[in-house]
Amino acid sequence: MGQQDQLNHQQHQPIDVDLGQDLHWLLHSQPLMQSTPSIDMFAPNNIDYQPTPALKHLTHYPPQPAYRLGKHFEDCVDLLFAGSVSHSIINRNIVIQAPERTLGELDLLYRNDQQQVVHLELAIKYYLLEKGGTQLANFVGPAGIDRLDLKWQRLCEHQLPLSQTQQVKDHLLAHRLPLPSHQQLLLTGMLFYAYQDWQHTHIDNLGLNPEHHRGWWLGHNELHQLQTEGSHLRGFIVLPKWHWIGGPLHYPAAKPVAYNELYDQATADPWPNMVLVYERTDEHTPWQFKHRGLVLDR
Repeated sequence: MGQQDQLNHQQHQPIDVDLGQDLHWLLHSQPLMQSTPSIDMFAPNNIDYQPTPALKHLTHYPPQPAYRLGKHFEDCVDLLFAGSVSHSIINRNIVIQAPERTLGELDLLYRNDQQQVVHLELAIKYYLLEKGGTQLANFVGPAGIDRLDLKWQRLCEHQLPLSQTQQVKDHLLAHRLPLPSHQQLLLTGMLFYAYQDWQHTHIDNLGLNPEHHRGWWLGHNELHQLQTEGSHLRGFIVLPKWHWIGGPLHYPAAKPVAYNELYDQATADPWPNMVLVYERTDEHTPWQFKHRGLVLDR
């Protein structure tokens, strides 16, 4: 966990999150991968979401390390469906039990505006491309224990087809749940590239969505690249994990810190930190968010 996450954990403070900001990001998000003939990508902006005062946007999570970004993302998707007139969730987190073992879990079943039952798998991921990397296997998780190629393979070959197996169908019928006629995938997040050329690095022929959200990454020993001559014209915010989804949307009146404080915060421990970069034209103009990246102990 990053420094702010560690402080929250030490103080045992519950986490308050405005899911409305994360949902706003989700509604404008892009998938990490392109659709294929066998993989139908779920598009959040196709849901007729209509926010109402009755919807609860503020959600409470336990402090680190119990907080889980995956659960946070699922709640964000739940809020999306709660604000829809024509789409509704039937059930979520359906654990499929066989006599001797657990076969897996279906993230979500929903009914669409055509009254079709859809099995939807959810994932929000953040991967960085290793320097010199040219393959999906070179996109690794910030902590180095996850890979995009393995995640994509498991989603396509195991998670999505799971609801088509007879054992899962029997389980759903036994629990009086309808059988899905369609399968969809919501795999979104961000991909990060080495800072030197992060906006122009493109890896073709891997199935990546060319419109995916992108950012940069730097090692602790490379952080000086974020410095500018006019230090008062560039500022930074180190995000706690629970602001990784919506990012700058959680800071409508941003108060960034200077580079020296960024360095102290981002290098205080070996865990990855996500950083927002802000700029302004002079000391009297408001800060404008520019981009975000990962700072790693490497």
